[in-house]
Amino acid sequence: MAKAAVLGAGGYLGGELLRLLSQHPGFTLTQVVSTSQAGRSLPEMYPNLPYPSELVALASADSVDADVAFLAQPAGEAMKVVPGLLDRGIKVVDLGPDYRLPDPAVYATTYGSPHTDVEHLAEAVYGLPELNAERIRLSRLVANPGCFPTASLLALAPLHRAGELRGPVVIDAKSGTSGAGQGFSATTHHPEAALTVHPYGTPTHRHVPEMRSALEAVGGPAPSLVFVPHLVPVVRGILCSIYPTPSEGAKVDGWADRLRAAYPSSPFVHVGGTPRLPWATGTNHCYLSVQSAGGAPVLFSVIDNLGKGGAAQALQNANLMFGWPAETGLALAGFGV
Repeated sequence: MAKAAVLGAGGYLGGELLRLLSQHPGFTLTQVVSTSQAGRSLPEMYPNLPYPSELVALASADSVDADVAFLAQPAGEAMKVVPGLLDRGIKVVDLGPDYRLPDPAVYATTYGSPHTDVEHLAEAVYGLPELNAERIRLSRLVANPGCFPTASLLALAPLHRAGELRGPVVIDAKSGTSGAGQGFSATTHHPEAALTVHPYGTPTHRHVPEMRSALEAVGGPAPSLVFVPHLVPVVRGILCSIYPTPSEGAKVDGWADRLRAAYPSSPFVHVGGTPRLPWATGTNHCYLSVQSAGGAPVLFSVIDNLGKGGAAQALQNANLMFGWPAETGLALAGFGV
């Protein structure tokens, strides 16, 4: 058994990591860190999970001793602790944004502060397993992708690699309220979100540079991306309706087959009919579809923002880092039909 630690255990992603780790056959949770919950035992924090009362949340990562640390923290926090964790021989899967953008200047522009760990930024591997599995296996620092980029890239990367896209590519994304985290805001508070749909993140959402960077890594210069996320009154899940502009000579009729061919051995990516959010809820699965609207192609992509868009994908990455099958501990069915 490998020892696992979770930093940021008090948030939604941290809680989902703890839920998934509680049923993982390869990892034993040995430490948790939460500044907001420091001193509380895990049974107090999560009475639904089978953890002993001796597991108490630490206030800092200074004494973390594990084989792998999962970091579920806001922007700017991971880079403060990653150097120390790596120096102690601890592998890291960072669920935050600190190591997703390879260019520190782009990070500074996107997140409004300089990157303070450029040395390790250079070695971080972008953790979308369906695109980077072999590099992830050899890495000690993996940057878990954002939830919107995961859903968008799984649909777009194979088409971009084949030269079948040009700009603009319009991504109309809908996300549940858990994607905003536990912090209160006037738009994510349930009475404000329950009976409306709220677009946000314009004119440029911070996930656009991440998507552009990942597309360039697989297929050269990225097409222009028009990305508009919307908050919808559900708790979990992401649905992306993607309206791409095919390149001249693109074989749109073969796009579904191209997506299937891109993920022949993936247990988590499925290509078929119009997907529904409950299929993916609580899982590490992504459901893709290629259809036509008014004679133009439209792609659909569905994931759980806390699952394939967060904690479950982090475990998929850790499975690869430890030489286990990608689906270890992740054979989960969706919550609904």
